[in-house]
Amino acid sequence: MNGIIEYDQKLTSLPRFLLIRQLSQNKFYWNIIFIFTLIYHIVIILLSVYIIPPKTIFIICQCFIRVEFIQDVTVIFSTTFFLQQLEYRFQTLNDSWEYLLPGFPAVPNDLTQPVTGMTLDNLRLLHAELSDLLRIFSKGYGQMLLGFFVFNYINMVACFFFHILFPMNYVTDNEFKIYDFAVNSLPYIFWLQNMVFILSIIIGASRVHDKKRKMISYLRLIRISNLSPNLKIQIKFFMNQISVFESSEITAYGIFNINLNLVISIIILLITGLVTIIQMKEHPIMLNIKQDFNKLMQKLINDTA
Repeated sequence: MNGIIEYDQKLTSLPRFLLIRQLSQNKFYWNIIFIFTLIYHIVIILLSVYIIPPKTIFIICQCFIRVEFIQDVTVIFSTTFFLQQLEYRFQTLNDSWEYLLPGFPAVPNDLTQPVTGMTLDNLRLLHAELSDLLRIFSKGYGQMLLGFFVFNYINMVACFFFHILFPMNYVTDNEFKIYDFAVNSLPYIFWLQNMVFILSIIIGASRVHDKKRKMISYLRLIRISNLSPNLKIQIKFFMNQISVFESSEITAYGIFNINLNLVISIIILLITGLVTIIQMKEHPIMLNIKQDFNKLMQKLINDTA
């Protein structure tokens, strides 16, 4: 965050007319997301308490303080917040270049050739620093994102295994009856929650990468033959710099890149995992897991009776 603050201070090196379309963070947007997240959390807690009523106040408090959900929400909010910050700043640089294209005819008359060269050099340095901030973010959040994706994948596969292959419909006395709809819908709600969390990070990272790559298309639109030698050198420097930073993508600890292609990979892995589990459905290990899980669920139900 300190790097972003220092970067914003360096934006003052650009002419003011290039920063007219500078984007800013929308607090109302984050407030709405927080409110909907809180409402969703309360609804899930009430549904869980309705399915299996806790016996003590301590267990009720534990239900309302779901550590795993708080951790997921913290990862999602912090990651998407910083990704949006980077996206806005890449967009600001893109807007500045779009204002100068094509061939810089839109530069005011009082902006001389040396000043134009200095402006291009400042844009190049700002782009390099912003790409470096993206690399630092990927390095700092890589391990956390790797664990987030891996454990959510395992969670979704387990959800398919226990609630599609082995549906469980437990019914107790009338006073403590567990309705089939509530039992069957809750696991799919958690599965949808995991998908939304994963897609929010993937979409945020893809948007940042698209904004970073957009600078290449702007540079290629410039007719370099019509420019002065000084400006030609600046454009060539910028092109070489972008080619160096091209490989700087948001990764999960360097194991895989986080972009829209990851969605297809996750779907393929889910299908592969589900097919493997179906093939092993009658395996003794799978039958033991099913039996132990059924005993656990029945014990939880009996404890509430």
